[in-house]
Amino acid sequence: MLTPEQMDTLLADLPEGCGAAALVLRRGDVILQASVNLSPDSSTGLGSPVPLFLAYSCTKTFIAALVLRLSEEGRLALTDPVSRWFPDLPHSSAITVCHLLNHTSGLPDYGPLAAYHQAVRRTPSRPWNSDEFLARTLVQGVLFEPGKGWSYSNIGYLLLRMIVETLTGERLAGLLAARFFHPLGLGDTFVPETVADLGRLQPSRSGLVAEEGAVDVRRVYHPGWVSHGVVASTPADMAEFCRRLFTGAVLSRDSLAAMTTLIPVPGAPPRYGRPCYGLGIMADRASRFGMLLGHNGGGPGYGASVFHAPDHHGGPLTVCAMVACEAPDLAERLVMAVLEETA
Repeated sequence: MLTPEQMDTLLADLPEGCGAAALVLRRGDVILQASVNLSPDSSTGLGSPVPLFLAYSCTKTFIAALVLRLSEEGRLALTDPVSRWFPDLPHSSAITVCHLLNHTSGLPDYGPLAAYHQAVRRTPSRPWNSDEFLARTLVQGVLFEPGKGWSYSNIGYLLLRMIVETLTGERLAGLLAARFFHPLGLGDTFVPETVADLGRLQPSRSGLVAEEGAVDVRRVYHPGWVSHGVVASTPADMAEFCRRLFTGAVLSRDSLAAMTTLIPVPGAPPRYGRPCYGLGIMADRASRFGMLLGHNGGGPGYGASVFHAPDHHGGPLTVCAMVACEAPDLAERLVMAVLEETA
C-alpha cells in the first residue's frame, strides 16, 4: 500500500515551484491525498482548502456526459447528422454526433495551427469567437471520410458545445452546474468564463500567454481560448466525478455502455498497452493495472489527469493529479506512479 510519505515523495519530485495536488479514492473513500507548493494567496472560495486547477481536455468527459444525458431525454440521438445544426459544415450530412464524440469525424484540429498559438500569445485576453475558430480550422479541409479514421479534434467538441447550447438555450457553465456539479456535490468545480474567474486558481506562470517572458496565467489568459469550454476543479471533485461516472451513478446503463464503446487510437506512445477512445474518454484496455478509463488535459499553466481502474488489484481505484506548471504528461505520470505503488 502506498504510504502518505511515499505519496508526498512522488509530489515533491516535481519541477521547481510546480504546485500540485493528488488524491486517491477506493470505493468512494479517500485513502490518500497530498499536495505540494500550493500558494496561500489562492483559495477556492467554495469551501475547500485546496486551490483549483484548469482541467483542460478532461472537460471533454463532462461534455460527453451532458450529450448522453440529452440523448436519454430524447433531445438528440448519437446517430443524428450534424447537418441538423450545421448544414453548411463540410460533410455535415455524413458526420454524426457520435463521430464528434469519439474523434472519428475527420474534422481537423486547431492545436497544430501556428496562428492559434501566436494569437494566444499576442492577445491572451481576447480569444477567437466560435465562428473564427471554425473558419480558421476548417480551412484545412476534412482529414478523412467520417467514420473511417481517428484524429483528435477540439473543434469537434466546440460543435458539441454549440449543439447542447442550441438545444437547451443555456450556456455550458450553467448546464454542467445544474446537471452534474450541484447534484453530485462537486462544490469546488465550475466553468470559468472570464479572465477574472481564474483568480480562484493555484498561481502558475507561462510563456504561452505572453510574447516576452512568463506571466501569471490567471491575470491574462481568457478561458475562451479553450474553444469547447474548460472546467476548473480540484483533484477531489475530479476523482469523485470520474468514480461515479464509471460506477453507473451519472448515466443510464445504455449511455454508459455507449460511452465505453472503445475504438483503437493509432500512433499512441508505447507506454500504453491498447490505447483507445470512447465517447469523451481515454482508455487503455491492456494497461498493467487492467482497464483504465478517464482523460488527460493540459494547456497554459496547468495539467490534469484522472483515471478509474475498475480491476485494480486491491479493489477499484480512482486517481486524480493536477499540476500548476507546464511539463508534458506530468499529471498523467503522477497518476500512473500512484497506481503502480498502490496495492
